[in-house]
Amino acid sequence: MRALAALALLAILDIRPGAAVTVPGTDGALDVTGYLDGLAVVDTGGGPRQRPQGIGVIRADGRALGWLRGRLELRSRIGGPFEGGHQSYYNFVHTYQNYSPVLEVGEAYADLELPRTDVRVGIQKLAWGRLDGLPPTDVVNPRDYHDPFVAEFEEAKIGVPALAATHHLQPPRGTGIGELRFSLLWVPFAVPPRLAEIEERWFPSSFDPGSAIVLPRRQVELALERIVDDEVIVPHDVKVPGSLRTRSKRPPKQLDAGGIGGRLSGTWRGMDFSLSHYTGPETGPDVDLRSLVVLESFDLNPTTGIAELKLRSHSELRQAHDVMHMTGADWATTFGPTTVRAEAALFQDRVFLRNASDLLSPAELRRQLGANSEALFVRGRARIDLPPLFPALDAFEWGIGADYTFRSVFMLFQLSQIVLLENAPRLLIGDPETRLVALLRRPLLHDRVELEMRGVYAVERGGWFAYPRASWLIRDDLRLLVGYLAVGGSKNSLFGQFGRNDEVVFQLRQSF
Repeated sequence: MRALAALALLAILDIRPGAAVTVPGTDGALDVTGYLDGLAVVDTGGGPRQRPQGIGVIRADGRALGWLRGRLELRSRIGGPFEGGHQSYYNFVHTYQNYSPVLEVGEAYADLELPRTDVRVGIQKLAWGRLDGLPPTDVVNPRDYHDPFVAEFEEAKIGVPALAATHHLQPPRGTGIGELRFSLLWVPFAVPPRLAEIEERWFPSSFDPGSAIVLPRRQVELALERIVDDEVIVPHDVKVPGSLRTRSKRPPKQLDAGGIGGRLSGTWRGMDFSLSHYTGPETGPDVDLRSLVVLESFDLNPTTGIAELKLRSHSELRQAHDVMHMTGADWATTFGPTTVRAEAALFQDRVFLRNASDLLSPAELRRQLGANSEALFVRGRARIDLPPLFPALDAFEWGIGADYTFRSVFMLFQLSQIVLLENAPRLLIGDPETRLVALLRRPLLHDRVELEMRGVYAVERGGWFAYPRASWLIRDDLRLLVGYLAVGGSKNSLFGQFGRNDEVVFQLRQSF
């Protein structure tokens, strides 16, 4: 709650919204901005609850010397979709963190501005790519997925400790190239995304292998007969109830667990372009599913040969660490009133999500128990060797979009596609996965009211979401937003797995 205390201090000092505060001993001013945000949702689909949420953000930008400036952003939050947490602050190494209230350092960096080179060191957020939503090349910063649809994509980014340097190049004469810049990036250690816990509203149902599996009695009889070398009778099919938990495991403490990147950007005859590369930790969701079957009780009648047994499975979602490679390019230009953007990226070892129920299916469990029956019935437990929940695959992702304003209506349309470059098991995305994105925005009443409609549709799997909303600028620094989030499609799709989470959204933001 320190950020909220800082806001109260600003009020006591009578610092006006967006005010520039002169700090003694500096060459410039300290610009302090931020906002207080209240969010409440009303569930309409029968999903888990989400409590009202309060967020306080304070951001200070200052210049200490003519060649040195910096930024500090603090964010605090209380309530929301987080369940079972306690008061704390976020660390950079765990993927399961559901603290509330919580304090987070969003950004904290210093900028060294030399004649032709800028050097930035500290916790920072980078924006690569040009497409709307999740650009293919924007892979440096992980995101917080506790509220993946309502939270703004950029606000969900997690700042990473990094060293970044940008050198302004002199473009060759006569080529038409301008504003040429080359950037290098070093991320010293892996920072994972933050994922929802099992009992929370936005926990992906595809992570859950299922609460119970039934094994045919004959399958169990054969396994027992191999152990006791005698005829065994199992009177009924065996139900294997299961439990699921999460576990964080920090990435390796070594230099090669970090990341490096480079980006060349500029303009050419009115067009913006960039080429980029990143090699480093996977910044999207990445966990392993591990399962253990335990023999809780076993009673074999030596006279009748009737066996009574009780089995239970214990599964664990454990934070994983993988390294990926991305090489991409993006481009943007204008044709009259229309802006066109395109982007493409080639990935090596990018992870994609499977359905956990496919990994721990009855057929897979029978096969595993058949191979590990001795360990189960002699030692009382058997570990199930499951394939990866997030297999690493080579893929190509591209997209193209255009926006145009017609009679005060801003319209954006975008087509993107993920194409897998190798054979893969069934995933929650199609092969290919084609997505259509649409955004319409219309201001009214001298820009005091704004209507917006955003939607995404995945063609092959049929998953979709739509988020119409209306906002009212009550004062220049106070905005009220009301919207409705609808999510649908197959449960075996990336969007459709959240189909029970339709909701009415209320948001009030006080900026300063």
